[in-house]
Amino acid sequence: MQVTLNDQSLPVDLSHLRNLEEALLELNERFIPSGEQLFQVQVNGQFFTERYPRESRYITLGEVATLDIKTVTDQDLARGILSDAALKVETLVQALEKGAALFRLAAEDEANHYFAQVLEALRWMLQTGEGACQVLDVDMAHTCSPQIGDVSDFLKRFQDLLEEMLQVYEEEDYILLADLMEYELLPMVQEWQKILSHLSRH
Repeated sequence: MQVTLNDQSLPVDLSHLRNLEEALLELNERFIPSGEQLFQVQVNGQFFTERYPRESRYITLGEVATLDIKTVTDQDLARGILSDAALKVETLVQALEKGAALFRLAAEDEANHYFAQVLEALRWMLQTGEGACQVLDVDMAHTCSPQIGDVSDFLKRFQDLLEEMLQVYEEEDYILLADLMEYELLPMVQEWQKILSHLSRH
């Protein structure tokens, strides 16, 4: 089996291993330096992405003639995640608009579904921003976005609004909730998109 790492041939014998999962784990431990992550895998010239968890353990090494792997630095990976998160904001904006409209129509079951999705997506976006900033060594408390100014102040306002929305949701004041979603949260989500794009360029 021929193995390359970032287009450089690796003189490595993996014949003692049983499957692709074991091979990738060993290559990761032995050859991928600290500060880098496994990013791309090609098996027999074809890009390999697991379609279900641990699919690689069911590919025997006898099936693998060539294994080409590429790495990416933690910083580049963090920037890519931030860019991807910024793109996902469009879907979140659509869910906010749809959820607000459903609350106004008193279609509560469907509206609740959208609201839960929105909250989950917001948590993911905020955690993504925070985690990526740690990797990029960016201090949110001292970060300013050209569009909105101090980011830490923005995040405090964001958190306060989410707490207010949850309180309104518990009180079942769905018209007020719809207004908060559409007229206050939606613009803040769009601002967060700008922040993520700004941070991805660090």
